[in-house]
This record gives sequence, structure tokens and C-alpha cells, in this order.
Amino acid sequence: MKTTWLASLLVTIFWGAVLGLIVTYLGGAMVEALTATPIVREPLKAMAVGIILAVMSGLLVTTHH
Repeated sequence: MKTTWLASLLVTIFWGAVLGLIVTYLGGAMVEALTATPIVREPLKAMAVGIILAVMSGLLVTTHH
């Protein structure tokens, strides 16, 4: 079964957002534990960065395959 580019783009966006949130919260917790300074987490920025990185890496893979 062949997936369309739109379905694969939506999956990429979703997982990019999820991974962006996970990295932000885990990284923030680790920094807080090591330095004892509270960190302001910004989930929307984290999701945006995750989506941008996921889409860019997806484009890189498709153009070099």
C-alpha cells in the first residue's frame, strides 16, 4: 500500500511536534536537576522547532534518495 505525500507529511509533523515536546521537557528537567535553576518551558516553540527539523530532514532524505 502506497502512502501519499500528504499523509507522510502529516505523520512527520505529528512526530516532530511530539519529539520536540519530549526533548524540551526531558532536557529541561535534566538541566533543572543539574543546576538547581528553574527553567521556563515553552511548548509551542518546542513543537515548532521539532516540526521544522522533522520536515527538513524528511526533505533531505527524499532529495538524496
